[in-house]
This record gives sequence, structure tokens and C-alpha cells, in this order.
Amino acid sequence: MRINKLTYINHNTGWNVRDMSIDQLTLLVGASGVGKTQILRALLDIARIAKGTSYNGVEWNVSFQIDKSKYEWNGRFESVVEDDVSYFDKGEKSYSIVHEKLFVNGKPIFERNNSKIFFNGKETVKLDVSKSAIELLKEEELIAPIYKGFAQIYRLNNENRAIRISSHVSENRDQIKDIATVHDSKLLSPIEKLFVLRKNGLNAFSTIVNLFKEIFPLVEDVDFSNERFFDGTFVPILKIKEKGVDAWILQHEISSGMFRALSQITILTLAQDGDVVLIDEFENGLGVNCIDKLASQILDSESDIQIIMTSHHPYIINCIPFKKWKIVTRNESNVRILKASDLNIGEHSKHEAFLQLIQTKEFKTGRQ
Repeated sequence: MRINKLTYINHNTGWNVRDMSIDQLTLLVGASGVGKTQILRALLDIARIAKGTSYNGVEWNVSFQIDKSKYEWNGRFESVVEDDVSYFDKGEKSYSIVHEKLFVNGKPIFERNNSKIFFNGKETVKLDVSKSAIELLKEEELIAPIYKGFAQIYRLNNENRAIRISSHVSENRDQIKDIATVHDSKLLSPIEKLFVLRKNGLNAFSTIVNLFKEIFPLVEDVDFSNERFFDGTFVPILKIKEKGVDAWILQHEISSGMFRALSQITILTLAQDGDVVLIDEFENGLGVNCIDKLASQILDSESDIQIIMTSHHPYIINCIPFKKWKIVTRNESNVRILKASDLNIGEHSKHEAFLQLIQTKEFKTGRQ
């Protein structure tokens, strides 16, 4: 999947971004609080809507491409006043879809108005009004690749999360044998995926370890040990061996920067054609040595993936071609996206583009 354009409106809060163009590599930059992270959340919301989640008062329009086909999907949920609903109860309710349409190469595939859905010109049986037609019709030949495409949108998590001790997760780890299943698993953390690669002798494990050692040249090896938990369960524990040091460093002693770097390398190495990877504040918890190599991994990716990321770090911004920058500004609830060319950035010297960017009012204040 490749996302080309996004409109997202929350009619309850007023927050909106309209007609935002998105490139294969897109870097969102701008002042804190303008809405960079919220744009990533909006993309995740739309992916969840495709899989059956409902959101109060949300309207969307997204243009995307799968293989050579171009799609446009739009819709809107009803708006329900929830002033008296507890914060913790919100999200438990379902909301009806008021209208929804899907076009492929300009041709209508389905249209929905309230409770009626017309698929290929014919009315379907009555279906759940709170679930998207993509979810409801996902078994249809025309819809299946779209459903699969939205399942390929995911966020690269910066959480310092290692191996979870759970019989359910352990069972899932044991069932996964091939790299495609490792990639597709939503239950496993990056480090759990790395363990599955190691356990099954998949070549991707060596690739990831070698990239990790390029970033941290003092690292000699990366492996896992089986440790007995209090109930007798054996749990895989990440460990790192440094050159000249006899003792292995176990996962609770590994620095957060090393851990995050290993997690990001794992996810980027496992990325498959059609993935849309969302990365919020790419540089968080990473040293300059990590940022350099990980930025190169993104720019030199061999897979046909789309990356949409945010960053404040000068090195990251400088690494990404200025034509891929999207400067995010906000006036009250209205988010507007500017290209570098809109602010005359890079017209005379691409080497001075970053200096030009940080001097603009839009970048410094977040307002146009």
C-alpha cells in the first residue's frame, strides 16, 4: 500500500487536517504541539476503521495505491455528545456510519448511506452499521487486497519492551516458524520477533545482529538464554556480549538506547513491500551513533515501503531530502501542511535548507 493523500476531521473536537499529500518518505517537522503526532494517530485510526473500529464524529478521506490500482475511500461516523460519559468509558460504544464510498481508478465500488450498502451496484443484505464496508466485505475479491493493505499500516514502537512472560504469548511464539508470519504477528514485540528468528535459524537474525554491531562496534554477539520463571516456565532472555568482557549483559542491564536501536533495526529489517511504517520522534532515546546508522537504514531500504515519521533532531532533518519535508502548522484546530517550496526553502542551496527551515516563522511558532 502507498498512501497518497489524507483528510481527517474530528467533528466533536474540531481537529482537522485536509488534503495532506504524502510521499513514499515523509518527514513531519514543526513546533511542538502543532499536530505531528496526531497526524500519525489519524492514519492509525483510519487503518483501524478499515478493520471494524468506530470513532465518534470522525470523517475521513484517504487516497492510496495498491499495485497499479488507485483508490479513494471516504466516510463519516455520526457525532454523539458524550459530555456526561466517563473518560474511561469512552471508546466502549459503537457509532453508526452516516456515509461511506470507495472508488478504484475513478470507478465506484461501494456506496453506503446510513444502513444501506450498494456493492457493485447491488444492495447487500443489512450489515452492521458501525463497521466499515471494507471490514464487512473483506472476503470479496475486490476488497480483500484493500483490507490487507490497511493491515500493513503500523507504528514503530519506541517502548523499552522485551520478552513478555505469558503462556498465551509463549504459545504464539512457538507456533511461528517463517519470516512472513514473524512480520505479520501483532502480538509479539520487536525483541520477541528477534527471538523467533534466532530460534528458527532464519537468516534475518544474522542481518539484524550485524547491523546492530555496526552501530555498537564493542558488541561481539547478541543471543538469548532460557531462564526458568518461578512457575517453571522457561523464558527467553536477551543478552549481549561485549568484546573483552567475559560476562554477558542481560536484558535488564542493557541501555535503553541499545535496546531501542535493536528494536528499530528488527522492525525495519522485517518490513515487507507495501508496509506503511509510522515513526514518532525517531530520535527518542538514541545516541548520535544510532541515529546515523538507523537513518541510513531508512534511506537505503531495499523494500518497497512507505515511511512517515516525525523528528526534531537536526541530524535527522538534515539527512532527509528537503523535498520530503512537510512543515506542520496549526491555527486553533485547523492543521495545515506546507512543503519546503511553499516557504522558499532550498531554492538556492539545498545545503542551507535546514538553516532556512529553522529561521521560518512557521517552524518556530507553528503558525502561518
